[in-house]
Formats: sequence, C-alpha cells, structure tokens
Amino acid sequence: MITGKPCFAFAWRLACAALLIAGLAGCSRGDERKVKSAVRNFYDTYLTVRPSGVPTKAQQADFKKVVSANLSALLDEAATVEDNSRDPNSAAPPRLEGDVFTSVDEGALSYQIDRCDIESASAMCVIDLTSVESGKRGKLTWKDRIFLVREGDRWVVDDIEYFGDKQFMHKGRLKEVLQQVIKDAKEPPTV
Repeated sequence: MITGKPCFAFAWRLACAALLIAGLAGCSRGDERKVKSAVRNFYDTYLTVRPSGVPTKAQQADFKKVVSANLSALLDEAATVEDNSRDPNSAAPPRLEGDVFTSVDEGALSYQIDRCDIESASAMCVIDLTSVESGKRGKLTWKDRIFLVREGDRWVVDDIEYFGDKQFMHKGRLKEVLQQVIKDAKEPPTV
C-alpha cells in the first residue's frame, strides 16, 4: 500500500538538494567573477608597467596589489639580488632579461581569458596572449597558465606557467625562474 508521506519526504529531499546545488552554483559563479577580475587586474597592471627582467622595487609596488605574498617576496628577493650583484657602472646585463611574466621575451601586447578552473582556495586560468612576431608584421599568439590563490577575501596571482608552444619560448614556471636567479646570486662566480 502506498501512502502520501513517503512521496512528500522524497519531494522535500529533492527540493533541498536542488536548493543546495543552486546555492553552490551561485557561489562558484561569484568566485569565477572574482578570479577573472583578479586575472584582469594582474594583466592590466602588467600591460601598464611593462617590466623587463625582474620588476624593480618601484614597479613592484603596483604588482604587490595583484600577486600573492609568497610571489611578492620572491620578486622582492630577486630584485634585491639583481640590484646588489651588479656594478651600476658595468655594461653587464642583469641575470634575467626580457619579460618574466609571459612565455616571450618581448612580452604580450594583449590578453584574453580562455577558461578558469576553480577549487575552494586556488584557481588556474588559461590565458590567450598576443604579441608581434620579431622581425615580422604578423601576430604571435600563445597560451600561458596563471595560478591564483585566495588570500583573505581576495584572489591573487601566485605563479605563472610558461605554456608557449614555440621552441624559442620560455618553459617552466615564474617561481622556478625567480628561485634560480636567487640561487645563482648566492653561488660564488666560477672563473
């Protein structure tokens, strides 16, 4: 014999589950907007500052607003190493030349967010980047991956993976490059 109570209980559970799923979807859409906003803030800062090599201390003031405390500390230490390890009267180049925030030494001229994957406290976005091919009039396009973390109530950039597919493009990750600059500066020069 079928009664109305089990159907009511099932409908109630179904309605609660639907509300829970809708609530979670709303949170993820909110996080997606915040993550994409953080990515836009980072790349807008990058396109305004246009650093070559490790950003100077003055340039880092702008980046500190859009990068994680961990990445900021690495940038700061690498800039200190660059400042302290070179004779200002020397023509020797810095340890790190060219753009450190993209796969291409010349850097990007524009960006577009392709997609973002978001977890509770971290996110990864694929970014379409464009520049002008060196010595040519054509466009150079590639993708890099940007990693974000949640610090407090905001999303900030924590690392970049150089994801360019051309042979001449940087490979690896920004944090690895900065750590190598710092390590190289601490080792005595070989003669």
